[in-house]
Amino acid sequence: MFDQNQVQPWIDSLQEIFKNSRSNYKNLLQMEKDIQQVSSFLEDYANLRYALDASAIVAVTDTSGKIIYANKKFCELSKYSMEELIGQNHRILNSGYHEKVFFRRMWQTINKGEIWEGEVKNKAKDGTYYWVKTTIVPLMDQYGKPSMHIAIRTDISEGKLAQEKLVEALQNDFTHVVNSMNNLIFKVAKDPDGNFVFILNEGKLAYQLGLDNEKMRNKRIDEVYPPEIASMLVSKYEQAFLGQPMTYNYAYKNRQLLTYLSPLYRDGKVVEIIGCINDITELHQVQEEVEFMAFHDILTSLPNRRKFCDDINHLMRESNDKKEKIAVFFLDLDRFKQINDSLGHSVGDQLIKAIAKKLKKGLRPNAEIYRLAGDEFIIIYPNLTNTDLARTFAEEILTIFDQSIQLDRNEIITTCSMGISFYPDHGIDCDSLLKKADIAMYAAKLKGRNHFCIYEQEMNQANEEVLLIENHLRKAIDNNELELYFQPKLDLHTRKINGMEALLRWKSPMFGNIPPDKFIPIAEDTGLIIKIDNWVLERACMQNKEWNHSCFAAPLRVAVNISPLHFRLPNFQQVVEDVLEKTGLDPHLLELEITESSFIDNIDECIECLEKLRKMGIVVAIDDFGKGYSSLNYLRKFPIHSLKIDRSFIHEVSKNREDVAIVKAITFLAHELNLKVVAEGIETKDVIEILEEIGCDEIQGYYISRPLPKEEFEAIYRMLIH
Repeated sequence: MFDQNQVQPWIDSLQEIFKNSRSNYKNLLQMEKDIQQVSSFLEDYANLRYALDASAIVAVTDTSGKIIYANKKFCELSKYSMEELIGQNHRILNSGYHEKVFFRRMWQTINKGEIWEGEVKNKAKDGTYYWVKTTIVPLMDQYGKPSMHIAIRTDISEGKLAQEKLVEALQNDFTHVVNSMNNLIFKVAKDPDGNFVFILNEGKLAYQLGLDNEKMRNKRIDEVYPPEIASMLVSKYEQAFLGQPMTYNYAYKNRQLLTYLSPLYRDGKVVEIIGCINDITELHQVQEEVEFMAFHDILTSLPNRRKFCDDINHLMRESNDKKEKIAVFFLDLDRFKQINDSLGHSVGDQLIKAIAKKLKKGLRPNAEIYRLAGDEFIIIYPNLTNTDLARTFAEEILTIFDQSIQLDRNEIITTCSMGISFYPDHGIDCDSLLKKADIAMYAAKLKGRNHFCIYEQEMNQANEEVLLIENHLRKAIDNNELELYFQPKLDLHTRKINGMEALLRWKSPMFGNIPPDKFIPIAEDTGLIIKIDNWVLERACMQNKEWNHSCFAAPLRVAVNISPLHFRLPNFQQVVEDVLEKTGLDPHLLELEITESSFIDNIDECIECLEKLRKMGIVVAIDDFGKGYSSLNYLRKFPIHSLKIDRSFIHEVSKNREDVAIVKAITFLAHELNLKVVAEGIETKDVIEILEEIGCDEIQGYYISRPLPKEEFEAIYRMLIH
């Protein structure tokens, strides 16, 4: 490793000592031994150097990195001559492949006197690249500090270059696959300053949005997006870098983008984020259309009853803190039926639109107006500190009708009757306030129309009947007065029965047959619904177990309606599990129908309950969809299986193009979310044909069969399967 000129001076010194020591025989003998040891050392050194030079690529640098020795193999590989290398800094071989931190860590290791090992990509004199497996051994001086570094290398170029080609091929294949997808795949990392930067942006959507990889690579978020979006994205990325997967959507360039973020770990630490962006613009538009049609009246574009209930619930929560009252006005046009019958429905519709326009223009700014149905409107006056103000508002509304309305050639004069109820004086929920205002409105009509009345207890003559029904309902189960009827459900694709819905009936000895819409609300108000639900659930499961064992040619599923009050109980899934265990019914043969109002509150608890039901194998359907608070939010989050479109949309679907549009939009939305669509309330063949064209999956209604007691259901089943 060192040439003859370096060793010769040391040998000359030994010879001088030898000459001066001739007089001392002992010294002479000792010197001879020393020379023999040196000779042996030099021979071993020469052999070691020969073996090392023959088998490895060797170079020696000083502590600053300057090359002071390089063997023949080093020159051959680097394509530099010995003269070109000696005295040069080792950076002459730098390929630019490795980052500065790579060499900084190498120097930190060898400067501490420790051996460093690694794989290095170098650049030869002719511009070609080669890879070497490198071991650097620091040589220490008498003070324990490195005096020079010996680098021993092995050529691994062939394997590494093959590996690079493989990686490049895989990357090209990955890029081809990603760019063939309709979404956008991206990766985010942190630069040395801690800023988030994009390191990958691929996919068709990337190019459509102008966010392709060439434009985005190593760009900060605020260099790409406007400030408000950039701030939101940084917040999401920060949470993802803490190890939390994220899902969110936002608007960008007139598109709605749904994004999923997943943290990528290395050595237990998040080093990057990978994200996937999907364009959900069309789905978002469908949602907006469905929500608008579900919460607004098509004729007048006014909010409808569903929206009224939603708004009044919010107002009631707010007024609880302010100790203020809310006035609910129930407005009904006088003699509208006569106008409609004599001038036609077209004129009637025009009149409704004209009245809506006059009311919107004439009401006070703080009032909200809704169209309930037909010629009925609802008006809310919130934040009342004095109920006497309601009388003033009512007088103002009556004066709006003083002037006639000109419709084409018809001059129409109409008045209205109004009933008023107050929150919380007359009710603490939407239905009770509306009911009390409705009762007061009829009282106003009895006064001769074109009047208003404020609700009074005496107006509610039916209250005693309600109390009697409640009293007898408490004994109905024990007295064996309740009975289950069953209505078949038809698969619209196969035209075969694929299930049935269990429906409760009550035949009271005192009142006779009481319709469910009369006693179920009472049961819910009093809490009796829990006991009734349990009875229905157990009887339905027991009956279905019996039928599937002895009657049905193929297993059928029975659907049971569950009250929101019952579903919200913390032990509901345990109740279902106990019933299934008791009756022995296969969980897959039970379907639970719940309304949207069941999970407006306590969403997390509802999701947990639905997940447990799903794991048990039970099917869950949303009943009366569109009647309540329809939202993609719970459809996306909740493990549900089907939507039952509210019968109010189905009833006029063969006559009303707006209802067709709503049903079509709901069906498209459901199928996009992998949900089945069930239509109830089918009464004509025309409706079935329309639903079949739309793509509805299941139907039920009187056209197929009315709800039937046990024996009659068995008979019609046998008839329909043959």
